[in-house]
Amino acid sequence: FSKGDICSMIASELRLTTRIVAELGGIVHRKSSGNILFAVEVLNSMVRNSVIHFSLKLCRYQWDWDNISSLKTEENVASFIITTISTLQPKFLQTLRILSCFGYNIDVAILCLLDTSCIVPFGGIRNPLRYLVDIGIIEMAGSLVSFTHDLIQQHVYEGIALPQRQNLHFGIGVFLGSKTTFNAAATGPGIYSLEFGIDQMYISESKIDGDFIISERSLLSIATDHINCAGPEFIVDQKQRILFARWNLKVAKELSATSNFRCALHYYKKGIQFIGHDVWIHSNETGDQELCLDLYEGAAAASSATSDLATVEYFVNIVFRNVHFERSLNAWVILIVSLESSGKYAEILEKGVNLLRRLNFDIPASPPSPKEIKDSLVTTLRIASQFRIEHIKTSYHSTGILNQDKRNIHNKNLFKIFDAIVIATYNTSSPYLPLLAFEMMQYSLRNEFYEPEAAIAYAGFGYFNIMLRNDFKSGKYWANVALEMLKQYTISTAARVKWIIHAQIMIWFIPLEDTRRNLLEIAKTSMKLGDFLTEIYAIRLSSRCAFFGGENLSIFSQLNIRNLKNTVKYNTTQGTETAVLDQIMADELRGENSNPFKVFKGLINNEDDLFKRASLTNNTSSMMNVQYRRFFSSFWKGDYDAAESSSKVLLSLRMTNLLLIYFTFYRGLIAFRRYREDHSEDKLRNGFDVIIKIESWLQHSPSLFENKLLLLNAEEQASLPNIDKAKSLYLSSIKSAKDCGRVHEQGLACELMGQFLLTVANDRPQAMIHMKNAHTCYLQWGAFGKAAELAEEHGLDTSSVSPTGKSSKHARDVDIFY
Repeated sequence: FSKGDICSMIASELRLTTRIVAELGGIVHRKSSGNILFAVEVLNSMVRNSVIHFSLKLCRYQWDWDNISSLKTEENVASFIITTISTLQPKFLQTLRILSCFGYNIDVAILCLLDTSCIVPFGGIRNPLRYLVDIGIIEMAGSLVSFTHDLIQQHVYEGIALPQRQNLHFGIGVFLGSKTTFNAAATGPGIYSLEFGIDQMYISESKIDGDFIISERSLLSIATDHINCAGPEFIVDQKQRILFARWNLKVAKELSATSNFRCALHYYKKGIQFIGHDVWIHSNETGDQELCLDLYEGAAAASSATSDLATVEYFVNIVFRNVHFERSLNAWVILIVSLESSGKYAEILEKGVNLLRRLNFDIPASPPSPKEIKDSLVTTLRIASQFRIEHIKTSYHSTGILNQDKRNIHNKNLFKIFDAIVIATYNTSSPYLPLLAFEMMQYSLRNEFYEPEAAIAYAGFGYFNIMLRNDFKSGKYWANVALEMLKQYTISTAARVKWIIHAQIMIWFIPLEDTRRNLLEIAKTSMKLGDFLTEIYAIRLSSRCAFFGGENLSIFSQLNIRNLKNTVKYNTTQGTETAVLDQIMADELRGENSNPFKVFKGLINNEDDLFKRASLTNNTSSMMNVQYRRFFSSFWKGDYDAAESSSKVLLSLRMTNLLLIYFTFYRGLIAFRRYREDHSEDKLRNGFDVIIKIESWLQHSPSLFENKLLLLNAEEQASLPNIDKAKSLYLSSIKSAKDCGRVHEQGLACELMGQFLLTVANDRPQAMIHMKNAHTCYLQWGAFGKAAELAEEHGLDTSSVSPTGKSSKHARDVDIFY
């Protein structure tokens, strides 16, 4: 049936004139290919979807043009159209074949470019496009030309003989690639403005305003896709294969820069297919070794980002076999980072130490002795005494911010290797860690290498000034030196170093809430840079800052579970284990069981399984996390025997400074409590030692340590006993915790004062007042399980208190005696 016949039918059915329905009739005619049965089906579909509806205002039928243009062709209509394709003239069929090579749709801008090539039929493709739109095979919407049904595209594409299809893809790819600055001179700075004939290209009775544009990046990506569809076996000329490998490399690097690593890996692999494995043999003579390295290292890095260790090892081992050791350092970095994400710390340590020894660093084959560490520290201090922070600024001016000479690249790779080894040595509590930090610090100072990659050595040196020398001033100084190195950079190395600085150094000097905010900013930056390991480390520690800072446990649990899902997605063992253990601790305080071990899908069913697995792999970080969870949970339950048992293990392991602070604080409280039970002088001495330590910490961050020191002093006086002084110190600690907004530590101080009044001062009425206040604080904290245990143990009347504690005065506003 003709377009006029369809219009007459619609006009009759809708009781309208043919003039009004003319455009609608044209669309129905195209979508039904003039078949009257299909035309009726198209119209019924429009009515069902309210595209055609009766207007009470106009008292006639009307239709929605936007919805009509997006209406899909039915499968039976598409099948009918397919049967007519074979009867098309050659120029129309060739146009369809070109379109089918792009998939279901194609941007008009690409068609405008192709219309200037010899690929299209003689006379161009504008007129064939109009005809194909008229007969309902293709349609246009905005800047896209599409097949009316994917079955039509599939039929056309599969109907092209393989050699002809490859040749078509090859021709399209070569032509589009020639229009990029990467392959030839461009007409503009990375953008093609297709101004010619746009009105004629738009096959519709409506009109487009403005120009179609396509970025050069998109153009190269499309060209590369077509070359890849042709395949390396279609291209016999080796120079062409090398060129197309470079195209794939270019696209892969751009995708990696946007953290689209799975797609990037696809292009890296395609590039490798084009160069072939034999290219390594002659790569030095042909000058293609850099291309080989870029492709294989890029493929390894993309695989590492997707947590595919086996694929990483495959690609880096090929690099190791085909290049000199000095040229393989970047591949070593990728391998070690990938091992880190898999939690294989013992393997990292073994490979890392051997690697540094091959690079002539003075690293012993066996773990260093305390004397070796001390001697290295003395040497580093002597060399560092000559350093001034102005040296960094001078280095910027003399070498430039982006110094890319071979020696500088070598140094950058050295420090990247060190950066990757640091976490492994930390997580295994290896004595190599301080020695490595001192060796790299010496290397940086002797070679005047102050690039951002070296900042990790300065941060590590600052950390050990605090931990080994108790020199907080020097620790903060070297941390600031590291931050100065990173000032003008936003690279993943910078994010990792900042995480170390805020997690291990600045935590001693600023409020916990500020540390948490800084860590969240580092996590955001790391995410943007594609450094998901640092992102997870920063999120995990910020989460613990929230827990120890008194965040409501319900909110903490929600955030922790959400973060747990992310760590599972990234397949990071360490981050997942930490989140699970933190959730167990929060569940116990809340009196709930969310069964977080289910994320391991049966591989790890409980904490004992986790500890056994960590023991087998010598993962001391995981062992530490298990013992830390047991210690803190036992403390809050009042099970001091179990807490002491865990503390003995923890004393032999390296903890993050956040855990060290709270472990030391709780250990001091336990010591005084146990002394009052068995009067062991060792317990009292342990308590005194903790007080001395926290007194030294107080000067650096009063807001973090004041209420803790006051509570320890109160416990000390309760143990002597000095009742009046103890009362005063308890009340001061409660007030200090309240002023800082730490409701959980306010509750703890109330509970301990209540216990003191019960057991030492024999004042039960006042003790019950403090116990009730502690109960209210715990409810406000969200520790419903802890609050219930306290109420049951002391027979507290909680009838006037809601489950959230809201009917009582807010914990921070409880002012009885305070």
